[in-house]
Amino acid sequence: MASAIIRGLIKHGHRSAHILVCAPSQRTRSRLVQDFNVRVHSDNSAAVAFADIIILAVKPFIVPLVCDELRPLLGQVNNGRSEQKLLISIAAGLTHASISDKLPQNVQLVCAMPNLPTAIGKGLTGLFVPGHLDRQAVDDAEQLMRAVGDTVWLEDEQQMASIVATAGSSPAYFFLFLEAMEKAAIAQGLPAKTASKAVLQSAMGAVSMAMASKEGLANLRHQVTSPKGTTEQAVLAFQHGDLDALVARAMDSAARRAKELALG
Repeated sequence: MASAIIRGLIKHGHRSAHILVCAPSQRTRSRLVQDFNVRVHSDNSAAVAFADIIILAVKPFIVPLVCDELRPLLGQVNNGRSEQKLLISIAAGLTHASISDKLPQNVQLVCAMPNLPTAIGKGLTGLFVPGHLDRQAVDDAEQLMRAVGDTVWLEDEQQMASIVATAGSSPAYFFLFLEAMEKAAIAQGLPAKTASKAVLQSAMGAVSMAMASKEGLANLRHQVTSPKGTTEQAVLAFQHGDLDALVARAMDSAARRAKELALG
């Protein structure tokens, strides 16, 4: 996800020279330089010393270690006052409180859940902050994540599990469904390249129509589904397989796992 965000930021106008990435592995640092021409460092403390905005993009179990390492530096006082820092955490499953408790009070923390299309500037990021957070920090976080897609603000942190199920995990759902369509088209006799093009272009067209329309998904579906036609037969097959219930079970499973991760 870190690479996806870097790619998206650069694609949408952020200069690579202004992005400093800290990674412990020399191989990872070399790859980041080769792929994005960003600045790299092996030392977290040295990296954040010059940063106004810090994105915490590590595995959840590493977050406490990183916060312990950064806490003394982030809490430094210059000219009698603490320097304000904005930290955006994309560590899945960790609550705002579980991270902020490990940080000095001058750090403004925003919890974010981006999804993979962030890499091409088409992502969606769920954002959460408690009501007492500084307005400038909120605005800065939104501006940054809008560079790689759209954003939604959550009123309750419990909604983050639903964002995981609805946006964070959903690209895999769509890929799985499109993959099944592609396999079926090939089985019906279409060449693989033709099947792939037909499936992907149709999906892109359908999503573009849905985004542009004010009629709602159900109405759009009914417009395509002529009585006793080919589409109706396919829709009936999906309904006989109880597609709605299957999707609900899948999303419930994703949300439940997100809540389990939040509990540790």
